[in-house]
Amino acid sequence: MDDTSLVRVLRALADPKRFRMVQELAQAGELCCGDLGRRFDVSQPTVSHHLKLLAEAGVLTVRHDGQHHFISVNRSVLDEAGALLPARLRARRGRTAGRGRAAVRGTPAGVRGRPHGRIPGG
Repeated sequence: MDDTSLVRVLRALADPKRFRMVQELAQAGELCCGDLGRRFDVSQPTVSHHLKLLAEAGVLTVRHDGQHHFISVNRSVLDEAGALLPARLRARRGRTAGRGRAAVRGTPAGVRGRPHGRIPGG
């Protein structure tokens, strides 16, 4: 799994509702979309949106049986992401001191934000 895929998995899991959906699916093993949707106090389109993002990130697998879609957790992707994360977070050799300072201030190196105190369109 490359860094882009790892970040995609982590972003998909970062949303509390999506994380809870993955927890529910992991406990149940497999659920159809309707059964999963009834476990949450959100609209069906919202559930579908969350499931789409999780499936696109590879966190979920979808099995089709007639008109029904059965969803389960793709444990191999989660296992791989969990195994890779500690290694990817270790400090790399050859980083400049400037990158470390930028990250501490809250702006990743090479990313430009709008100047402080300026209001967009103002």
